[in-house]
Amino acid sequence: MATRVFSGEELEALRSFPAIGKDELISYCTLTPADEAFLRKFLRPQAVLGAAV
Repeated sequence: MATRVFSGEELEALRSFPAIGKDELISYCTLTPADEAFLRKFLRPQAVLGAAV
């Protein structure tokens, strides 16, 4: 027997992207100096990109 865990509104919220501002986007996507130091351990540019993602 199947039961619903989420309401229709909750499902819609889970399936959509939240609205974020430019400042939030920059703060969440900018690498810190510690992040950059970690990434420098990878020698090839492709590996750096993969590790950053």
